[in-house]
Amino acid sequence: MKYITGLLAAACMMMVSCDDKLDYTPLGMSTLDTVSDLETLLNQPWYIFNGATSLEVLANNTYPEKYKKVEAMLTNKNTISYALLACDESVDRADLSTDDNIYDKLYEYIQYPNVIIAKAPEADGDGKLRSEIIAESRVLRAWFHFLAVNIYAKQYDESTAATDGGVAYVDNINAQELKEKRTVAYVYQRILEDCADEVIAAVPQRTGKTTWRGGADFANAVRALVLFQMKHYDQALEYCNRALAINDVIEDRQESLSSGNWTVDFSHPNNYLHFRGTNTNLGEYSSYILTPEASSKIEQYDYLLTFSSENGGWDRDSGYGLPGSYVSSASGVQISSFGIRTENVIYTAAECLIRTGHIKDGLAMVDRVRAKRVANAEPFAERTDITTEEQAMALLQDAKRVEMFTTCFNYLDCKRWNSEAKYRRTITHDLGEKGTAELRPDSPLWIFPFPVSSVIHNPTLTPNY
Repeated sequence: MKYITGLLAAACMMMVSCDDKLDYTPLGMSTLDTVSDLETLLNQPWYIFNGATSLEVLANNTYPEKYKKVEAMLTNKNTISYALLACDESVDRADLSTDDNIYDKLYEYIQYPNVIIAKAPEADGDGKLRSEIIAESRVLRAWFHFLAVNIYAKQYDESTAATDGGVAYVDNINAQELKEKRTVAYVYQRILEDCADEVIAAVPQRTGKTTWRGGADFANAVRALVLFQMKHYDQALEYCNRALAINDVIEDRQESLSSGNWTVDFSHPNNYLHFRGTNTNLGEYSSYILTPEASSKIEQYDYLLTFSSENGGWDRDSGYGLPGSYVSSASGVQISSFGIRTENVIYTAAECLIRTGHIKDGLAMVDRVRAKRVANAEPFAERTDITTEEQAMALLQDAKRVEMFTTCFNYLDCKRWNSEAKYRRTITHDLGEKGTAELRPDSPLWIFPFPVSSVIHNPTLTPNY
């Protein structure tokens, strides 16, 4: 594997800025004169410290990682964590969001593919590799922007997307250019252009590829998930099927039973693109706490209930959270919080099938994953009492919620479902002795503010709520 080393590493870590987080530009770009040099920009782990915690707090799956008791989280009302947990819309999050590691990292990382796209056409080297890394970079740029527009703007709605405020779509390395906020419609249009069929066709599928390098499986999955979030279910299913035809490897959790530890390495082939959110998917601190409601969705014979919390499983532990919650302190699990796994694509295909009237086929897709998660799992597809879309969706929603713990996908799903009358719901946060808090499906809390550190350099970054 080729890593960024020496002078090149130093050059890429140092940044100059005009609009701060929107204008990261690796210095020393003149040293990247060949296609092979440029390719090294893709050979690095993608990582967002503290990951999807805030997203999972909103979705009522976890409590903030740095706290062990709910009461402690509510003592300081002048924090983003308090606003999200207490569902307090009166908190001025825009002022409190002095910085934002998700936002900062996404726009820092966007500059890596931008450098390749800008410089590769004139770089010396192999022409085939040149075409491949440009295509790979465009898909990667599309994915980073997809995450940004979904976290910092409204859910895509065809009737309002042309006027809804979105994010900046950064497609160049000009540090002097103001990167203006665009509409949601514009951002999605650019995303789809960057993962168009002709781009996907140029992305190779590498055998034994590094899992932070996106191959053809990732490229097809990106387009599938973009179309899925737009509710174009027929089209999304087509790209899910293309991705799964390339890579349908599911992490088999039963394999951990012989060792007595649930361990998943970042290089597991179920990763289409590995994008870490923490050191493990279970938190960087002493424990990761699932809410009582989220804990109740874990099936009785889930393999993770076989292990102790220290060995990668989930234990009932009211000493950390609340009665009914689960806690884990596993350290050997490398789940892709902002990347894509085979399981993402299977669940996406499953919902697409259910949404288009193929209920049993959709549930059979869910069962493909559950068979490797739950001992003697009763197949959903064989249940004769499930006959409607809504019934099938309820089964999918609970199973997917567990599968996607500590990733960004529960949050993305909630925002999409909240835009539909038959699936929107008010979420109730259990605050222990402090009572409960309700999060409305159309609450502005679902949209995160731009960090002050970026807004002060770019006045177009007004909040989208």
